[in-house]
Amino acid sequence: MPSRRDDRSNSSTRNNSSTKNKKKSGKPDGGKKDKKGQQQQRRKKDGRKQQKDDSSGPSSSITKLYVIGKKETEPVFDVDEGQDENDSIPETNNNIPTVEEEPTDSPVEEEKDASSPASEHSDLLTARLQKLALEREKESKGDRLRVVQADQSSHLSSAKTFQEMNLPKSLLDSLFAMGFDRPSAIQEEALPRMLAGRNVIGQAKSGSGKTAAFCLGMLTKIKLNSPATVQALCVTPTRELAVQIFTKTICPMAANMEGLKVQLALAGEIMDKGEKAEAHIIIGTPGKVVDWLKRRIIRSNCIKTFVLDEADEMVSADGHRANSMLIKKQLPKKCQCLFFSATFPPEVVKFADKLVSKPDKILIETGPDSLVLEIIKQLWVDTRSYDGRKLQFLADIYSLLSIGQSIVFVGTKREANDVHKMLSESGYSCSLLHSQVDNEERDKTMDAFRSGESNVLIATNLLARGVDVDNVCLVVNYDLPTDKKGNPDFETYLHRIGRTGRFGRKGTAISLIDDDKSFKVLEKIEQHFSEASEGSQEMIQEAPDDPEALADEVEI
Repeated sequence: MPSRRDDRSNSSTRNNSSTKNKKKSGKPDGGKKDKKGQQQQRRKKDGRKQQKDDSSGPSSSITKLYVIGKKETEPVFDVDEGQDENDSIPETNNNIPTVEEEPTDSPVEEEKDASSPASEHSDLLTARLQKLALEREKESKGDRLRVVQADQSSHLSSAKTFQEMNLPKSLLDSLFAMGFDRPSAIQEEALPRMLAGRNVIGQAKSGSGKTAAFCLGMLTKIKLNSPATVQALCVTPTRELAVQIFTKTICPMAANMEGLKVQLALAGEIMDKGEKAEAHIIIGTPGKVVDWLKRRIIRSNCIKTFVLDEADEMVSADGHRANSMLIKKQLPKKCQCLFFSATFPPEVVKFADKLVSKPDKILIETGPDSLVLEIIKQLWVDTRSYDGRKLQFLADIYSLLSIGQSIVFVGTKREANDVHKMLSESGYSCSLLHSQVDNEERDKTMDAFRSGESNVLIATNLLARGVDVDNVCLVVNYDLPTDKKGNPDFETYLHRIGRTGRFGRKGTAISLIDDDKSFKVLEKIEQHFSEASEGSQEMIQEAPDDPEALADEVEI
């Protein structure tokens, strides 16, 4: 848990004021410099004491509080000493609140404006593909949802349109502006129950609209009071997912909720002693949220909605169960709980059922094979006899394929660095993401990958869950996912390959085998997802260890 900071730095306003006074007086400030040096040393010492947040790397100060609204979309900055007032969280979406700047005649800005029609065309295409994919999902037999209602006497039913749900006009307008014409299958079932105040455990495939569902559930309960009180708490396993929920869903969805305040509880967010979170919604990772609750930075008495995204990992024994339980104990008894994920093993559902009072469960009706997106082609390659093994094979694949964007998943930070070095030296635009990468660099890395500045992202399991980048057409399992005991991690495999095939686009997932152990892991993954499927066709097909022949089989 992050330790409490002893330093109490002045605000940027006071610092600027004192600097001006020094200049006016003309007096030497050697004593003050010594005092300032002591404060900086104390900060460094306290910084070393502060532990890493869950999967969030070393701390670095970033924007803390955002004010969202139709007229005023300015984030409130907390500028630490030594930080430039113009530093901000990297922009990753046009709907992110940004500080107003003076117009410039920069040629770079002109180039951006010139390329905007193509960007708009791409956005429209993505929106159309998303609609088609969601409609196809409703019609698919394998995607039928089984609803287990806690109160059998209730007459709640699904809703076919957003208008039927009596949503506020501000949210309806935003939904239509985002391209949501009708609710998806999970939204049809979950939203009426959320709006009625029920606790919900929800499961649906990747890209089916789960995030939009629970964000609507939070926003419909928010009362825009001032000063703001924390009324909704959303906890996710990683920093990247928390930032994505905020930028990609909350910002555009709450565009008409003028004055809504959102705060990110992530590593690097420094709160002074006695300071309180003055936001309507908190989105963060479990370690930082627990720290803020213990220090009473988050006042939990007004929280109406508690969301766990990627809930199977958040409540599993190998995941963040301890912190999730600590958070749950701090919340009011009547707080609504919304737990969502694409994967929900039976034992995790059983535990979540005990953690939440009388939840309505919305689960995929058939077996684990139905969770796999049919549009993703899955291949495996035996590289044991290939010259240079899987590292050289990977480099040779990229030399032959014209790939838009791709993600390479590795098992360890050392291997991530090796793969990054190999591909970078081969001339590819690569980014690296693992827990030892600095927070600010992680934000910049995701921003560059989303914008297309980087084409290949090498990552550990930090990015396996929930993070959506529309143009990813290839996922490579450089190492197959296993748990701490070396057993196959079926859920992580599913989440990894789900990073491609977004919104109806074709995608390919390639798993590389380089020893007997990885071959046995692959066999068990194949067996797990195929045992409930009809027919004898293999789900993961073998491909030749010839990069040229493999290139012909890849669908991108």
